[in-house]
Amino acid sequence: MKRTTGALDWSRWLWAWLQLPKVTKADGGFSGMAGAWSATSGDAAFAKVGRLEQSLRRDMRPMKQRDFGVGCPQEGRLRECRVADLARSASSDVRKGQWLMAATRYQSAHLERPLRILELGTCLGSGGDYLLSGGAEGTHYLGLEGSEELAQFTEKRLARHQEEGKEVRVAPGPFADTLSDVVSGPSVFDTVFLDGCHEGDALRAQWEALQSVVAGGALVVVDDIRWSGDMHAAWLDLSEQPGVAAYDLFRMGILVVGQNNTAYRGVRRTGWSQRA
Repeated sequence: MKRTTGALDWSRWLWAWLQLPKVTKADGGFSGMAGAWSATSGDAAFAKVGRLEQSLRRDMRPMKQRDFGVGCPQEGRLRECRVADLARSASSDVRKGQWLMAATRYQSAHLERPLRILELGTCLGSGGDYLLSGGAEGTHYLGLEGSEELAQFTEKRLARHQEEGKEVRVAPGPFADTLSDVVSGPSVFDTVFLDGCHEGDALRAQWEALQSVVAGGALVVVDDIRWSGDMHAAWLDLSEQPGVAAYDLFRMGILVVGQNNTAYRGVRRTGWSQRA
């Protein structure tokens, strides 16, 4: 599995992305989400998360984490770094955050009720912060994070959303354990953010496991779909599932579950001005 690195690799991905059919205004569902995307740029809650992200990128505190990602043993690998290093390398940046917030804002307005959000791989809580910022009062958020140290950091960071009438819980431990608990429980989710293990087989397995707990019309956001050729192949497999509409944001993808995609077979891309 070769990771995408360097200008040449990314230029090839960009060229291939530009050949995809483009989303049009006739696609009402995604147009609504794109409208929410545009509205976030001047939003106070969005700006607040952005300022916190900037402060974390200057935070030199030491951080320990148990990594269960690509190339790590089953029991994980303990790593030491600084908060700033992790924020720069692994947190959702402002462009990804804009799409995450737009997704939950669109879902809140569309469903007209509090959301149920699930995130796999919270890291420092950046993605969860953006997702919760777009959700209405009463939104429930569950984050799954392999590293107990990062889970504690995320839970502390997201605690302010509880003051806004939202529920936050972060479950530490390997996904093999925590995701099993989720899919065997009663909760059904409206928005899911997959940002855990960057391996194609792991992504496919997560998708299969989640089928019993995603609601009709749910948005499943897949991060780093061009992290490697392996990840992109898995993304394409997910996008070709029956009843799924797929939108390629370049660095992330969004799957809308429970839609008849006969008229739009395959993946469509966003406009360049709305790239992630």
